[in-house]
Amino acid sequence: MGHYVIRVKGTLSRDLTDAFPSMTADTEPPQTVLHGYLDDQAALAGILNHLDMLGISIVEVLQVPPPANEH
Repeated sequence: MGHYVIRVKGTLSRDLTDAFPSMTADTEPPQTVLHGYLDDQAALAGILNHLDMLGISIVEVLQVPPPANEH
Protein backbone atom coordinates (compact mmCIF):
# COMPACT_ATOMS: atom_id res chain seq x y z
CA MET A 1 0.00 0.00 0.00
CA GLY A 2 2.75 2.48 0.87
CA HIS A 3 5.36 3.91 3.18
CA TYR A 4 3.89 5.55 6.28
CA VAL A 5 5.10 7.84 9.02
CA ILE A 6 3.17 7.78 12.31
CA ARG A 7 4.18 10.39 14.87
CA VAL A 8 3.03 9.85 18.47
CA LYS A 9 3.37 11.83 21.69
CA GLY A 10 6.07 10.76 24.10
CA THR A 11 8.95 8.35 23.95
CA LEU A 12 7.88 4.75 23.45
CA SER A 13 9.80 2.00 25.21
CA ARG A 14 11.58 -0.72 23.25
CA ASP A 15 8.86 -3.17 24.37
CA LEU A 16 6.21 -0.96 22.80
CA THR A 17 8.05 -0.35 19.55
CA ASP A 18 8.76 -4.09 19.26
CA ALA A 19 4.98 -4.57 19.09
CA PHE A 20 5.13 -3.05 15.58
CA PRO A 21 7.68 -5.21 13.73
CA SER A 22 6.85 -3.72 10.33
CA MET A 23 7.78 -0.25 11.56
CA THR A 24 11.08 1.37 12.53
CA ALA A 25 11.01 3.71 15.55
CA ASP A 26 13.02 6.90 15.89
CA THR A 27 12.89 9.00 19.03
CA GLU A 28 12.58 12.72 18.43
CA PRO A 29 11.76 14.04 21.90
CA PRO A 30 9.10 14.71 22.91
CA GLN A 31 7.77 12.35 20.23
CA THR A 32 8.39 8.97 18.69
CA VAL A 33 8.23 8.48 14.93
CA LEU A 34 7.26 5.07 13.57
CA HIS A 35 7.88 4.57 9.87
CA GLY A 36 7.77 1.71 7.42
CA TYR A 37 5.99 0.03 4.55
CA LEU A 38 2.49 -1.29 5.19
CA ASP A 39 0.85 -3.79 2.83
CA ASP A 40 -2.72 -2.56 3.07
CA GLN A 41 -5.31 -0.41 4.82
CA ALA A 42 -5.95 -3.17 7.37
CA ALA A 43 -2.29 -3.08 8.47
CA LEU A 44 -2.46 0.69 8.99
CA ALA A 45 -5.75 0.41 10.87
CA GLY A 46 -4.30 -2.35 13.06
CA ILE A 47 -1.35 -0.19 14.13
CA LEU A 48 -3.53 2.85 14.77
CA ASN A 49 -6.01 0.78 16.79
CA HIS A 50 -3.20 -0.81 18.81
CA LEU A 51 -1.74 2.62 19.64
CA ASP A 52 -5.21 3.87 20.62
CA MET A 53 -5.83 0.85 22.86
CA LEU A 54 -2.53 1.57 24.62
CA GLY A 55 -3.65 5.16 25.25
CA ILE A 56 -0.90 6.61 23.07
CA SER A 57 -1.76 9.95 21.48
CA ILE A 58 -1.32 9.96 17.71
CA VAL A 59 -0.05 13.32 16.49
CA GLU A 60 0.21 12.70 12.75
CA VAL A 61 -0.15 9.99 10.11
CA LEU A 62 1.37 10.56 6.66
CA GLN A 63 1.79 8.46 3.55
CA VAL A 64 5.17 9.42 2.08
CA PRO A 65 7.40 8.32 -0.78
CA PRO A 66 9.72 5.47 0.28
CA PRO A 67 13.24 6.44 1.29
CA ALA A 68 15.71 6.50 -1.59
CA ASN A 69 17.51 3.39 -0.29
CA GLU A 70 14.29 1.31 -0.63
CA HIS A 71 14.02 1.70 -4.43
